[in-house]
This record gives sequence, C-alpha cells and structure tokens, in this order.
Amino acid sequence: MASDPTADRLAALERERNRLADELEAARKENAALRNRMAELERQLAERDRDLAALQSGSGDHAALAGQLAAARTDLGQAQSEKDRLAAELSAANQRIADLEGQLAGRDQELAGLRGDLSAEMAKLKEAERGLIRALAPQIKKGDITVDLNDERLLINLASGYLFASGADQLKPAGIDALQQVGTILKDYPEYNVAVDGHTDNVPIRGALKNTFPTNMELSEARAANAAKALEEGGLAAATTHGYADTKPKASNKTEAGRAKNRRVEVRVTK
Repeated sequence: MASDPTADRLAALERERNRLADELEAARKENAALRNRMAELERQLAERDRDLAALQSGSGDHAALAGQLAAARTDLGQAQSEKDRLAAELSAANQRIADLEGQLAGRDQELAGLRGDLSAEMAKLKEAERGLIRALAPQIKKGDITVDLNDERLLINLASGYLFASGADQLKPAGIDALQQVGTILKDYPEYNVAVDGHTDNVPIRGALKNTFPTNMELSEARAANAAKALEEGGLAAATTHGYADTKPKASNKTEAGRAKNRRVEVRVTK
C-alpha cells in the first residue's frame, strides 16, 4: 500500500517537534546551571569586595598588607572575568532558547494544520464508507464484501467467488452491479486514488485454462482489470490495477476456507 504523503509529513513533523522539544529542555537546564553559577560568582565577588575594602582600610605591616591587597585584587579580577564569560554564555543560551521556542511554535502550528487536513480527509473517507455500507448492505451481510476504514485508507474487499466463476476473469452480473455501485460512490471523491488488486490462492492453473492464464499472476491481473472496468462504468474516472497472484495471502492456503479468503479483489482508496 502506498504511503499517505500527508500522514508521512505529519510523522516527520512530530519527530522534528520532539527533537526540538528535547533541545529546548536541554537548553533550559543549561541556562539554569549558568544562572546558578552566576549567582555563586556574584556572591564571591561581593566577598572579595569586602575583603579588599577591609585590606585597604587596615593598619599594620604595610608590606604584608600590600601583598594581601595585590592578591585580593588579582582574585577580584579573575572572578570578574569569569562573571563576564558566564554572562556571555547566558546571553547566548537565552538566545538559543528563544530560537528553539520560535521553531517549536512554528512546528506546533504546522502540526495543527496537518492534523486538521488529516481529520478532514478521514471525514471524507468516513462519508464514502457509510455510502458503501448502505449500498452493499446485502453483500456485506452475506460476507461476500467487506468495507474497512483505517490508516487513512478505505479498503473494499470482494470475494472472487462472488465476482467470478472458478478460473474465469469475466465478472458475474452480480459482481458487475456491485462494482458499478462502488464506482458510482467513489466518483464523488476525485481527489482520492483508487487501486484495484487481484489476488488468488496458491493452487496452480491446470488443464486447458493454462492456454489463457499460464499462471495465477495472469489470472489475477485480468480479474483486476475487469473489476476496474466495472468501477469506471459506474462513473469512476480511473483506477490503477495490479495482479499479485498468491503473493499476499490473507489466510493460510492449507485449508479451503483459507484459500477462499485469499481469492479476492481489493479496491483501495488512498490520498
């Protein structure tokens, strides 16, 4: 299944937003540590100022006082230099925090927009799902068709036994009617992509049928093409087709019930 570009962008933005949030938290912790260090230096500077003032007003051995005064001035100068360095680091940290907060706000705004887009897309797909369930209620009740909406895509699963005779690629009248109804509903959602996938069990093609379909791959491709044609007859503009043979089983091919589940046509609706 092809990925949804909007969902992919949303996931990428959420990862980037989380990275920015982690960076911001680290920057705030660094900022707090710098502030604590600044406070400690300011306390030490005040202490040095008091010591220097006491020495300058002191009496006694002038030579000893002069030495102490020189040492105190050196300590004071070193402490002031350290304070200036930390002040520069703190200013840079504050700017980094402001930048990160701006980036984070931008990502949050973009995420909100994308989530709104996804919500609107899901609302449209939900509307299509309701229309399909109403139109195909008898077939759904019998288990011939299922309609599922998840992961930003709508999946219509049609049992091959309901659509085709055994080994045939031509649709039964009931299958044509059901697929045309699907096409009629999906034509109202032209912004979505529709893909038709043919699937088979793992029982090899045998006998004269091999002249028409050498392998299950050719059979699955032909069935997908005819199913897409019926969708377009119902009004759908276009659909891509794929044949997968038995490469994507839904159930074990070891039982008849499992093989019956694997023989199917899937109509996928994605953005």
